[in-house]
Amino acid sequence: MERKSEDQSTTFEDIDWSRVEPTPKRLTPERLVTGIGLVLLGALFIYDRAGNGVGVVEAWDMAPIEWVILIGSVCILGYVIVPLCIAHEQTRTALAGVLRQPAALAAAVYLGIFVSVAVFGPLVTGYQELRFEHAFHPPLGATISGEPKPIDCLGRETALDFGTACHGSWEYPLGTNERGHPMGYLLVEGARVVLYVMIFTLAFVVPLATVVGVVAGLRGGLVDSVLMSYVDMQLSLPAIIVYIVGYMYWNPSLLLLLVTFGLLSWGGIARLVRSEVLQRREDGYVLVARSLGCSRRYLAKRHIVPNITNTLLPAVFQLFALLIVVEAGVAFLGYHQVELYSWGSTISESINAAVPATMQGRTTHPAYQIWWVSTLPAIALTCTVLSLKILGDRLRDALDPRGGW
Repeated sequence: MERKSEDQSTTFEDIDWSRVEPTPKRLTPERLVTGIGLVLLGALFIYDRAGNGVGVVEAWDMAPIEWVILIGSVCILGYVIVPLCIAHEQTRTALAGVLRQPAALAAAVYLGIFVSVAVFGPLVTGYQELRFEHAFHPPLGATISGEPKPIDCLGRETALDFGTACHGSWEYPLGTNERGHPMGYLLVEGARVVLYVMIFTLAFVVPLATVVGVVAGLRGGLVDSVLMSYVDMQLSLPAIIVYIVGYMYWNPSLLLLLVTFGLLSWGGIARLVRSEVLQRREDGYVLVARSLGCSRRYLAKRHIVPNITNTLLPAVFQLFALLIVVEAGVAFLGYHQVELYSWGSTISESINAAVPATMQGRTTHPAYQIWWVSTLPAIALTCTVLSLKILGDRLRDALDPRGGW
């Protein structure tokens, strides 16, 4: 296929005709990988229910949210990672275009480190017991004075006019919180919660929103009216009210939060996809394909969805950032599962003001004296949200099939 490059010289682009004119197949690589993954998960679930247990690290039992996230991970592997590997040339070209930009490169590096920490960090940190004797131990380079101070100061102690000051030590290089948990451990646990939010959103929320938007845009008529009426009704229902009702009648859990906020927050993406589909379905290449007898499913898969990625991707990354902030905000207010150490709940530990419905005590230290408890997770939360927004904006152009990367 002839194509003009940036220097206006004529080049030729290789085309995989098996992907342009595919033969109908029941067993595709995507279905094969997903099917094998789900079968393995089913066997693992049966093994766990038999009483054997499949805890990955000590004292970490597989909760319902873990099983849901594993299912979502298998779906992402089969229908996101595998297609990207199959279309490796296009993926490499798009990534090269993104990584040429310093801001996008920094965001991608940070998110890569973040995912690695969230996945492998619990294997390193393990399960940390409560150590109240080390509560609010300062990090390296910092001190804490006054009462109460750590009962067992592991660092150097210096005398003051009134009492002593405890200095940080290598035992807790980032300090500890009010329960004596190392801040490194809390940052890893918070990263795992954020990764759960992203996986659930990508595996369940985004496909639902995309399917509804594409179906409404392609079918039109009564189907479009019914689907968009449901979206309007859903958007008028505050997710926080639904979550609070669920909080009252069921135990608070991350799964409850993801279901309520995630599955009530996709209306905006559905409307955005529908708007793009209404424009694309009148383009010449779509009209030609329709005149040749192509089905709506083929039109959506081969012509519509690939040409709306530049609009869909930024919206998806914005939804990631939104739900991450929502989860942190809910945890900050105390309406969360206590066993999960969210970044939001960790930030709230250094705030003196009492929070209704909270399960945590409040320290008598002013927040500025134990700054590391709130500052470190706040920095991690800010960097994660900022990186998602930057990378989403840069991917918009790189994955636009009309952009000519």
